[in-house]
Amino acid sequence: MSDTRGRQLRPGQRSRVHVYDVEARSSRLVFESGTVLVEAPNVLDEQTLVLNAGGDLWLLRLPERGTDTVLDETALERVPMHGVPEINNDHVLDPSGQAVVVSGRDGELYRVPLPAGGTGERITDTAAALPVFRKFYLHGIAADGSSLAAIVGERTEDGVWTTDVALVDPATGHPTFLTRDEHPDDGVSFAGDQLVWNSERFTPGTAQLVSLWPGATDPVRITNDDRVNWFPHVSPDGAHLLYLSYAPGVQGHPADHRVELRLLPGVLVRGARIAVVPETLVTLDGGQGTVNVPPWAPDSTWFAYCDYPG
Repeated sequence: MSDTRGRQLRPGQRSRVHVYDVEARSSRLVFESGTVLVEAPNVLDEQTLVLNAGGDLWLLRLPERGTDTVLDETALERVPMHGVPEINNDHVLDPSGQAVVVSGRDGELYRVPLPAGGTGERITDTAAALPVFRKFYLHGIAADGSSLAAIVGERTEDGVWTTDVALVDPATGHPTFLTRDEHPDDGVSFAGDQLVWNSERFTPGTAQLVSLWPGATDPVRITNDDRVNWFPHVSPDGAHLLYLSYAPGVQGHPADHRVELRLLPGVLVRGARIAVVPETLVTLDGGQGTVNVPPWAPDSTWFAYCDYPG
């Protein structure tokens, strides 16, 4: 891995990967490295994670459950992505389990075969928006693969930068915008046929979680507190809503902060109005890279996350 690609560890810092058992409310350390910064885990299957590191995509075969084995960087298997530039940590698995869609640093989305890798297929065409500068950041794929949920960043000729929610046609790369305003949005993903993301629409300067029903035009607020809440991920069975929570006043989703992984009932996304206090599952050193993309196992019993102590 080149030192010039991707995020790098600070002196004395380590990157770690954990798997969290939801029923047992316990986590297990499965990977640790003092040389390679891994981030944004997806779960390919019960034995395999997909991770970003050094601007590339990697597979990590998990150690057997019930063992104390902790893997290091030698266990990472690079996924060849021919024709794909350096990627950021916004990558989502295709529901078929045979491909992954990645977000290139050039602003385009690419489809890459899994697990063996291969030649990447470019999905989007940012040049179509010129003279507006456009970048796509992928965070979700519909269960039937028919649509991609992305944040579209745009900078106009006069230098105004916006981030909006869009559904992207995977065949044509054409975005259909669901928001078009000055309120920053991010982390959009699917929850069944609904969408969930974090937005500053209701509290400027403080990200809160919102959801949007099919056919609706106005998102509904889910969280309502003074913390800065990011990257909502609903479990495949719809029972749980996992998200990343920063302390009040934090701007954006920076790295190297004391953050919490919190859990809420998934019914809140579907419009249920119940009084419930979020449950803090883990408090850790992280933020950027911890759970940027959907981290749930297919059976909804566990998820993966990263932290960066030191």
